[in-house]
Amino acid sequence: MTRIFRYSLLLIFFTLSLFSCRTDPAKSKTDSVSAVATEAVITSRLRADPTSLNPMMTYQGIDLKVLNNMFQTMIEYDPYDLKLKPILAKAMPTVSYIKEDGKVVGTKYDYEIKPEAQWENGQPVLASDYAFTLKAVMNPKMGGPTALYRSILQAISNVTIDSENPKKFSVTVSPYNFRGEYYAGGFQILPEYVYDPKGLLRNIEVNDLLNPEKAKALANSVTELQTYASEFNTPEYSREKISGSGPYKLNEWITDQRIILEKKKDWWGNAYAKKNGMFEAYPRQIIYRPIPDATPAMAMLQNGTLDATYQLPNAMFLELKNDPNVTKNYNLLNPTNLLISYVGINNNNPKLNDKRVRQALAYLLDIDEVIKSVKQGMASKLGSVIPSDLPYAANHLKPYDLNIEKASQLLTEAGWEDTNNNGTVDKIIDGKLTEMKLEYIFSAGSEVSSDIAVIFKNAAKKAGVEINVQPGERGENTKKVRSKKFELAPAAFGADLSYYDLFDYWHTTGPRNYFGYGTAETDKIIEEIRSTTDETRRNQLYKEIQEIMHEDMPILFLYRTQDCVAIHKRFDNAKTSIASPVYTERRFILKE
Repeated sequence: MTRIFRYSLLLIFFTLSLFSCRTDPAKSKTDSVSAVATEAVITSRLRADPTSLNPMMTYQGIDLKVLNNMFQTMIEYDPYDLKLKPILAKAMPTVSYIKEDGKVVGTKYDYEIKPEAQWENGQPVLASDYAFTLKAVMNPKMGGPTALYRSILQAISNVTIDSENPKKFSVTVSPYNFRGEYYAGGFQILPEYVYDPKGLLRNIEVNDLLNPEKAKALANSVTELQTYASEFNTPEYSREKISGSGPYKLNEWITDQRIILEKKKDWWGNAYAKKNGMFEAYPRQIIYRPIPDATPAMAMLQNGTLDATYQLPNAMFLELKNDPNVTKNYNLLNPTNLLISYVGINNNNPKLNDKRVRQALAYLLDIDEVIKSVKQGMASKLGSVIPSDLPYAANHLKPYDLNIEKASQLLTEAGWEDTNNNGTVDKIIDGKLTEMKLEYIFSAGSEVSSDIAVIFKNAAKKAGVEINVQPGERGENTKKVRSKKFELAPAAFGADLSYYDLFDYWHTTGPRNYFGYGTAETDKIIEEIRSTTDETRRNQLYKEIQEIMHEDMPILFLYRTQDCVAIHKRFDNAKTSIASPVYTERRFILKE
């Protein structure tokens, strides 16, 4: 009997007693633990209990998975077809460029909100709600997650509401920002009547808060800003007053037990579902179960009391695939996500500042073996920093494969040879004999990172490169990387469906360029990507810089992870996506 099944048996009584009741939640709120198999009610797992269901007070993926069912944006990417679509907006915004001396210095987006769009109390969604949401975020007294959103939305410089039509408004992004359309329309809108019932922000001009100098002055003189921030940061606005324009409303939230969302009766967006999949909302209830440990989730799959789960451990997932009682009821899926796993390299280190050395290391990292033995086949190789699904990815670039001979050749060309016959190549650097010994730091306790390090170490040794594996405390490792006092360190970063901004990580002045990579040429390309209004030209530039980076090898690409997902077969349209969340429960259709 396997270890996983032993754990399942130990928890079986606990699992059955808590989760096997299939009582209809509409009939008994206190017993609403799961759903009758014939009901259009979905029971879905969360990896943890949410911290907040206020979209301006969280950026945690678990929280967003829940609140995305209740709040809407002006425009949003459809995670299934990856297209940007109008949501609250009647259509995609009309775009006009603001020019000075023939140069584009800003962009104006003209919006009109759908005539049917309304809040839970029946009031229409208005441009004033958009402006209010911006005021709440740009309030300098707001801290925590709101400060992060403020740093993004500061790209917006002006909002003008049409004096004749309260559903029409324009948004100016200045200076010009190539992600401006998404910044201006991609945040979730809050109803003013719910989130500012006292009207504390009503007499404050949104454009004053969008101006950093005026906002600072207001913060020191207008007491309502602090009063609002204090009230907005209370649990009342994170757990109790949760209300948006989306298809679902919060029915119940019992900490660490369940969150129940209920479909609104005669929701205004139903009429758009046939033309725009982002309006699909079929289940009458979605029940989220916070289950941090995958073992009870596995037991629920075995007894059929869970409809959807994600991020199952690879070994557990493979075991489920061999369980006929599970496979007859569930689709077990492996969607690739947008997370790029890599080994960071300090390009400024004298041992690593030659691209031939970095190329050699790429030839010494056996990714095929990593995917096979560490990821158990559930990952895909990378040839670029841009995920292959995105339209500007350079998919012609091939991943580096294990090649000890090629690595040795490159090291020799870079001046590294074993002159003292000790098995490690060396080179004179600044008048001193330097051995090719590299420190590989990673977080202690990470079995995946440890296993990858061993594979890397064993292959590198054959080419005379010594990899010293150093597990350590995560915080200390982070300090080393950010202060650029490291040599090799594994990590990951995620892309999104909007244009990936290369500046932060890859421009020589980027705030998160911990690798010390970049040249005048790559800086110029990144700057032009950000400044051009020509999409064709931008995509060409993306591919050019990917080709340069493939040659320079500033980091070692590991893989894109594949999620381990189980979805009950009683639903149609239960697709997965490369984007987060990996599936959208509200779009599941109960089979007849």
